[in-house]
Amino acid sequence: MNTKPENHYKYCPRCSSKGSFNNTDLSFKCENCGFHFFLNSAAAVTALIFNNKGELLLSTRGIEPFLGKLDLPGGFVDPGENAETALLRELKEELNIEPKHISYFGSFANQYLFSDTIVHTVDFVFTCEIDNYENIEPHDDIMGFTFVNPNNIDLNDIPFESVKNVIKHLQK
Repeated sequence: MNTKPENHYKYCPRCSSKGSFNNTDLSFKCENCGFHFFLNSAAAVTALIFNNKGELLLSTRGIEPFLGKLDLPGGFVDPGENAETALLRELKEELNIEPKHISYFGSFANQYLFSDTIVHTVDFVFTCEIDNYENIEPHDDIMGFTFVNPNNIDLNDIPFESVKNVIKHLQK
């Protein structure tokens, strides 16, 4: 399977003519009608949730890619959403929790395999304060969760570079 974007963008969505893909700026251009499309990074959100022991909540992925692997809760920002709204929506959908407070932690670049092609993302990471874990349960695209001391997380169990980089930052 060749997951590089240039293998998936060959024909113009406007006029159906064959076009060319530029790997330098990750863009597709149609010489026939002039359509020019850039593969900009997609926005995603990620939550850092710690319990009162300082352990980090890790989710278990319930979908591909990387079904069954450890991850941080979160997901893609929908069109028309800001990052904070997307984070609150994802946490409600995935874990049935609502933070009492969120604060921006940082952003991390990532590559996400979707529909057999690499999608570049920027993952906006937020620290979340949760008052009550009483109703927490896995839903949507996660099948479980666990709390782990960040220093005890084996980075080989984490499939995404952005999440590995977040955890490395926490382990410092």
